[in-house]
Amino acid sequence: MAEQNAVATQQQNTQLSVTVQIKNMISQDAVKKKFAEVLGQKAPQFLASITNVVAGSAQLKKSPANSIMNSAFVAATYDLPIDSNLGFAAIVPYYNSKYNPQTRQWEKHPEAQFQMMYKGFIQLAIRSGYYEKMNCSVVYKDELVSYNPITGEVEFVTDFSQCKNRAEGNTENIVGYYAWFKLLTGFRKELFMTVAEVDNHARKYSQAYRYDIDQGKKASKWTTDFEAMALKTVIKLLLSKWGILSVDMQRAIQDDQKVYDEEGEGTYGDNQPDIIEAEDPFKIEQHDEEEQQIGGLDLEEVE
Repeated sequence: MAEQNAVATQQQNTQLSVTVQIKNMISQDAVKKKFAEVLGQKAPQFLASITNVVAGSAQLKKSPANSIMNSAFVAATYDLPIDSNLGFAAIVPYYNSKYNPQTRQWEKHPEAQFQMMYKGFIQLAIRSGYYEKMNCSVVYKDELVSYNPITGEVEFVTDFSQCKNRAEGNTENIVGYYAWFKLLTGFRKELFMTVAEVDNHARKYSQAYRYDIDQGKKASKWTTDFEAMALKTVIKLLLSKWGILSVDMQRAIQDDQKVYDEEGEGTYGDNQPDIIEAEDPFKIEQHDEEEQQIGGLDLEEVE
């Protein structure tokens, strides 16, 4: 009888909208307990935010409810809000391509993807207690004096009151993106990437961005909010290469952009942290059409 009820419940859930399924799931005591174990008194508010995020994304509603909940739980373990407007973390839809041996074709399956955002990395770094100061910012043409790509040395103007580009807000005057930190020990490190270098990095590691460029579409966050993605890239590379990483920071770099299926198994979509660490992010690589078609397509990438 119990098995029949379970089957009936599963059949009923498949007929319900994803939003309703999410509401049903977060009302279960077992789910509440699981999130309360990592969030404490913040759990009810966080669970409510999951519903809001799903309701506000037409593409995310196509992903399985279990996939969304698994991604949300990853964000909960970092105690980061998942409202992408806040800039800490996000849950976004990702069409993960899987090979169907029966049809002998690659088929796209919508799944939820957990993404860290640049404020999330900064938040985790601050919590670690190793850092005295850190920041990241866009850099405008009249603010940059020189940049040596070999040594990584950057020189800015000393009198920013004479700079007009930032106040004008013309994105065509943005020449790059900059991040820096200072440890409590006094060690200081900075990283500057030109717009071209960030663009090359995105083309290399984001299949969604390459797809948008090839197809003339604006589905990826790289094409709809290049600045936010660029800031995340520069702060993430800076911290992962030269920062002191707490356990949470190490996990975040590994978990960033993982796609979760209904069983909770996480696989990488665009992001491959071991490859990012080993290879030059500034090198341009050519990708053939077959490779682009095999990869997944991130519809609302927020990095």
